[in-house]
Formats: sequence, structure tokens, C-alpha cells
Amino acid sequence: MTKENRELQKSLMEAKERIVNGDVKQGTELIGKVVNSSNIREANWVICNIIDAAECKYVVETLESIGKIFDITTCGNLKRVITCHAMRGVLNEYVDIALGALVKRRREDLLDRLAQELMNADPKFLVKLASAYGELGNTRKQGDLLRVACEKGLTEACRNINQVYPRLS
Repeated sequence: MTKENRELQKSLMEAKERIVNGDVKQGTELIGKVVNSSNIREANWVICNIIDAAECKYVVETLESIGKIFDITTCGNLKRVITCHAMRGVLNEYVDIALGALVKRRREDLLDRLAQELMNADPKFLVKLASAYGELGNTRKQGDLLRVACEKGLTEACRNINQVYPRLS
């Protein structure tokens, strides 16, 4: 490991600790100072560590601040990206990215766990999850989630049910 690489790793560990301890602003500023296009591959692990270790509010805040420079699809705990955003009521591109990666990996088991955990979340999250099931070809679960979202008053879900259920018969 080169001296430059050791310094990068040390700075990233410090930034991660700051974020995990709640100082997201200083942690993300440090990451912004040390990460660039030539070392992003060596630095990507830090976002995965933050997703795993930080409180949900810090995960969401960190992704909103510096998430665009990282590839979160390489992270193992994408389910946590979605649950953290749902807990905070923030529906954004990181939910879409995480769901897209789970679909690409064909991780319907994780979608099933998300479906259970998100039943009390904003119904817009159920619509997103329903769409992921649809991409995997599971129209039954897609329709079930849309029905729940519709029952919670989301008119978009009610309209989408009519598009799903004709395919079920």
C-alpha cells in the first residue's frame, strides 16, 4: 500500500467515524476533499460502511450530500438504504438506485422483507416496491402492494392496479 493510499484510507476512516458519530457536515466535507476521480474506486467502500454503521438519519443526510460521487450498487446492504429513506419519509433517487440493484440481483427475498417492513411507510414507497416486483415478473405481489397503497389513499396506486390486474387473469 502506497503512502498516498494509506493517507486516503486514514482520512476516509476519520470521515466515516465523524458521520457515524453525527457530524455529517465535517465527515462529508473531509470526503469531498480527499476523494477524486482517480481514487474513487479505492474510496467507494466508505459509503457502504456508512450505510451499514450510521443511524438512518445520517445515512440519508450523507447520501443526499455526497452520494452522487459513489456507486452504492456495490454495497451489500441496499435494503438499509431503502428502509432508512422510508423511516425518514424521503423518496429520492437513492431508493430507485437501491431497488434497481436488488431487481438486477434478483433479490426477491429482500423485496419480501422490505414489503413487510414498509407496510406502515408512506404509500409511495409501496408503489416503488410494487414496481420492483413487476420488473421481476411477480404481478401478484405487485398488485397486492398497489392495493394496499390505494387503500391508504394514494390515487396513483389505484390507477396502477387496473394496469396490473388485467395481466393476472
